[in-house]
Amino acid sequence: MPEVPTEATVRLGPAVANLLRSIWRQRELVILGLLLGLALGYLGLPKVLGSGSTYQATIRMDVRQAPVDTIQPVPPGIGPGLGGEGAALGASPDVLKDYQVAESVVKQLKVQDELPATSLLNLLTFTPLQGTSLVDLSFTHRDPRLANSVVKGYATRFEAKRNQDANARFDSLVAQLEDYADRLDSKNTGPAGTPLPGTEIRAQIAKARVARLFTPNPITVIGEPVVITNGPPLSRKVTLAIGLLLGLGIGAGLALLVETAFRKVITPADAEEASDLPVIADVRKSGIRRRSPLPVVDRPFSPAAEDYRRVGTLLERQGLGSDIRVLAIVSADPGDGKSLLAANLAHSLARQGREVVLVSSDLRRPHVEKLLGLGQHAGLAEALQDEPVPAIALLVSINHHLLVLPAGLPSKHPGELLASKRLHETIQALRPVGIVILDTPAARLSADAIALSAVADATLLVARSGVTRMRSMHEAASGLRRDRIRQLGVVLVGTSGSMLRSLSQRFGDYRQPEADADESAFQSRPVQFNPRPVPPGPSPGEADDDENLSEVTELNTTEERKRRAAE
Repeated sequence: MPEVPTEATVRLGPAVANLLRSIWRQRELVILGLLLGLALGYLGLPKVLGSGSTYQATIRMDVRQAPVDTIQPVPPGIGPGLGGEGAALGASPDVLKDYQVAESVVKQLKVQDELPATSLLNLLTFTPLQGTSLVDLSFTHRDPRLANSVVKGYATRFEAKRNQDANARFDSLVAQLEDYADRLDSKNTGPAGTPLPGTEIRAQIAKARVARLFTPNPITVIGEPVVITNGPPLSRKVTLAIGLLLGLGIGAGLALLVETAFRKVITPADAEEASDLPVIADVRKSGIRRRSPLPVVDRPFSPAAEDYRRVGTLLERQGLGSDIRVLAIVSADPGDGKSLLAANLAHSLARQGREVVLVSSDLRRPHVEKLLGLGQHAGLAEALQDEPVPAIALLVSINHHLLVLPAGLPSKHPGELLASKRLHETIQALRPVGIVILDTPAARLSADAIALSAVADATLLVARSGVTRMRSMHEAASGLRRDRIRQLGVVLVGTSGSMLRSLSQRFGDYRQPEADADESAFQSRPVQFNPRPVPPGPSPGEADDDENLSEVTELNTTEERKRRAAE
């Protein structure tokens, strides 16, 4: 019975790791998103989330019967009467609704279109406190300030209007009663000593005046309005947390968008896809604890040094040192690691006994001198000028097998110097000395890299993992291919090696990986060699240089013996 093929299990681990790495490479956008989310949670979200809430403003009023009601008793509309009687059966708070007051409030607040006087009266709520003369006046609206202004404006205007009306009615009624009592007294025809007809009326007037002394204003507003939210509002901590989550999502989304729009070379497969060239080798990052731009010299047993030696071995299999005597190291953009590769490759070949000439041919932004700790020396620029100096006379010795031709100080435009025919003559003069490695400028920024690659036997393209953009690398490789320049392949530097691979390579001396510094900004530790020009003749410090070289060679030999003994 034939076996049924099963589908391969999809592993999400690498995909998630690549996704997180893509976000981490754009961590500035993530930080910006978090700051935006923090501001949004502190300022914006409380307003947005609170827009659906309503606010209830309440003010308390003391509503008593007017003193004039003691002359002609009437049941109180709200609250107990002046004599302590309870509210009349069927009494309603609607007696506190006044259209004129409502109309004056909406006119003052200029909300006639949004809130007419009749609508305001319907939305006002009067809640008597049972057994007292207190009434709570409430108004609910989505704007807390408007709710506060409505209840305060209505209560104060209602207080003023009703008190004024009550006092006017009191004065008018008292005047009428006194006049009536006087008329009754003037018509008195009874015997002497009998009470006057107006005596009872004057007693009622006196009682009303006493009541007025104790209750000058029947309606009084108590305190300021109290505004509450209908429904528990979100706290500041909650809105900040929501804002940070939103900011994190925005930042991560922007990071992935940028990574997608400006895709970078991460893996060797990416390098092959972008350049349409084979990947010769990949070079792992330096260790975080012992950071060095030249691991081949400072840390000869580190994984990075092993990788650089592996690059040299693979290049020799392709003809470096035989039919390829001049090799140009090219990258698409600055900071892609070409100078680091050129310097480490030169040291690696020299430590294996091969004669190497490293040419700092980036006349605009030379980096080889910084990596090797060289100062300003005459070099390639002087060999290409109108009155050239022989390049052989400008070489600087780094060790027994490594010579360096510095960039020099250009007296003309670097592009003009590199475009002259003297460049070919200069490189031809260096061929007999040994393997010539050219550290070229960035290929996308100028035509200098094309000019230098044209005089080389082959070109090696360099890309930095997580830094070089796919599009830039494609443009650089296409430009070299268009000019029919031989390209050996790509070397991918700055990759993250696995822990098991590092442990097996270093026998327990594993260090966490860290991104190498940008060669344009890296301030390296000077190599412990005193550089000396090869010609003309020996210098006074040459003996000291030989002693230094002997000490370093002896130290490296001792380390090699210890390693073999450990094995």
